[in-house]
Amino acid sequence: MAKARPKPSKAGMASQATFVLSRRVMMLANLLRRAATVRYRRLLNLKPGEWGIVAQLGERAPRSLIDLADAMGLDKAQISRGVSSLVRQGLVTRKTNPGNSREVLIALTSRGRAANAIILEAGGRANEILLADLSPRDRRELAVLLDLFTHRAQRLLGDEQALGGADADDADV
Repeated sequence: MAKARPKPSKAGMASQATFVLSRRVMMLANLLRRAATVRYRRLLNLKPGEWGIVAQLGERAPRSLIDLADAMGLDKAQISRGVSSLVRQGLVTRKTNPGNSREVLIALTSRGRAANAIILEAGGRANEILLADLSPRDRRELAVLLDLFTHRAQRLLGDEQALGGADADDADV
């Protein structure tokens, strides 16, 4: 005979009701973004978002503006402003794609590659602080879960956009 499950206490029900994965992840992301903003302002005098563009271009370049925006999950206009600022700072170049004259390709300059090396080193130190005390297995499982949630969030965004209403980029609250 199976044991009857105890009824959750009102306190337990309240904590379950207030646990919303997306809200918890956004809180974590906001804290990490704020720490990174302070870090890369201090190390490189880069504004919020600019260091992300440098890091993305460090992973793969040259890239189109649309490809860069998609990779970062941001609006093309936001990325365009950041790229323009980085061009003025001498960290990034813009050149017409020889295979498609209507497309502009963005890449790092030698100064941009040096900045990316600093971002990678400082980001690695931050990762070690965040991942301290996690076993290699836990780290692998975390990576798998983050990929899973990212893919599901992309699908959720598409579903929300298909339903209409405010554009996701306008709802940056």
